[in-house]
Amino acid sequence: MGRRVIVVGSGGAGLVAAVAARKRGADVMLLSKTACERSSSTAYSGGLFSLSSGSVPPEEHYARVIRTGRHMNDPALVRTLSEESEATLRTLSDWGVTMDIEECGRASTRRSAPSGIMGGGGMVGELAAIARREGVEILEYHAATRLLVGPRGAEGVEAVDWRSGRAFSFGASAVILATGGGGAIYERTDNPARMTGDGYALALEAGLELTDMEFVQFYPMGWDQPDFPVWMVGLNILDYIPLTDERGREFLREAFPAWGVSSGREANLFARDRAAVLMAGHILRGGKAMLHLEELTEEDLAAPEVQIFLMIDIPPEKRTAPVQVSPLEHYFCGGVPIDSDGRTEMPGLYACGEVSAGVDGASRMGGNALTNVVVFGLRTGIAAAAEAGPLKNSDRREIPSPEVLRAEGGIAPGDVRRSLRRIVQRGLSPWRSGSGIRACLAEIEEWSRSNRGMKLSSHMDVLHALEMNGMRLTAEAVARAALAREESRGVHFREDFPDEGNCWRRRVAVSMRGGSVKAGLGE
Repeated sequence: MGRRVIVVGSGGAGLVAAVAARKRGADVMLLSKTACERSSSTAYSGGLFSLSSGSVPPEEHYARVIRTGRHMNDPALVRTLSEESEATLRTLSDWGVTMDIEECGRASTRRSAPSGIMGGGGMVGELAAIARREGVEILEYHAATRLLVGPRGAEGVEAVDWRSGRAFSFGASAVILATGGGGAIYERTDNPARMTGDGYALALEAGLELTDMEFVQFYPMGWDQPDFPVWMVGLNILDYIPLTDERGREFLREAFPAWGVSSGREANLFARDRAAVLMAGHILRGGKAMLHLEELTEEDLAAPEVQIFLMIDIPPEKRTAPVQVSPLEHYFCGGVPIDSDGRTEMPGLYACGEVSAGVDGASRMGGNALTNVVVFGLRTGIAAAAEAGPLKNSDRREIPSPEVLRAEGGIAPGDVRRSLRRIVQRGLSPWRSGSGIRACLAEIEEWSRSNRGMKLSSHMDVLHALEMNGMRLTAEAVARAALAREESRGVHFREDFPDEGNCWRRRVAVSMRGGSVKAGLGE
């Protein structure tokens, strides 16, 4: 039988990996939890890349990434990212993806964006069209529920078509996890609703470790008023208008010199972690953070970069007074450890994009998310196609649906989901403490006991029920890792351990043991 590569996830990483594998002769199936062009973090990104090009050589890009990651990055992965970023973007351009590469270490795909809030939407749409044209089989509305593992490693995936409730087993020579992050476990996030940590749960339940799960990046500013969407606001906007506390003090800008930055643009690239912690602590103590939209001039609004920073169109009537902002979850820096070709510790299993760990360390440099997606999506697809052996498992067959869809109960999955998000938002925000994390873990345990049966009344209820396991395991993984790291580093801050210590330049590994999530220190 031929070489079958299954890609789980239809964001930028998954689509690039699928096309790369298909171009190298593999039979490729892509499982998408939603319609392929929707609901990925890539689609809803700013559409911007940081890379080594022109005046920014690979050595400088490498040093910036390591410094921002507080030396917790995997140097080999960062070296690959820095050395191959420009060439990878040119490869995608050759495929037909709209790409504008500048000579100052930046690139953009916004020219094809359908809207400001979907800066990467055009790229995702173009990649999906390329995948279909190349012959990638795309199964939409299929939620992966389990990795099939045999004596030789990964052998396929089980998934549910949540519109019909039917479950299937798909055999594969290689499996690529490209499921994105877990931002939807938080109440305040700019991630799409389907970012529920599916890949983390699949990996944990297959016996793999996750690393760096305590490093959850929060964007320092997101709209926090009832008549505004829950969406990020670029720190670059502070180069145009002030952010003040309730007394009119520019408390965030006052901290720039201590962080080694002099502008909102530099803070956005290199100091998001410190800005988010400062903002969260200020608000926790009862303070307010007000962005002065009323000071935006018509000239400011005409500048394309201002529209990028604001992310949304703001009508004049909403620009007459300051608007409240606060941090919101943005990105998971941790996940499944990989090498430079996306290989995991399990033969036949690969990972790329936000579900993987090692590139970002303790904090992601601004613009590196999409760079990570394309560089390692390309390398992973190539490696999986080259290394996939003959198909051992049966191609595809229908199987009984998961137990969660058969359990009877009276609680609506949407209500169960909302209650978990409230727990996570309280206990695992940018400003953490040991007591708060322990309370969060106790609440998650009680939540698990209380919500074993759910009432399924619609297709969306089925999807929410299927996502619950990933959300629970992801929340517990973050909490266990955050409790284990007794220091503050990068995006992880603990008020009971506020300093960074050299002895903590070690990874926290999370695994499943005896059905429970455990965390321990690695090398």
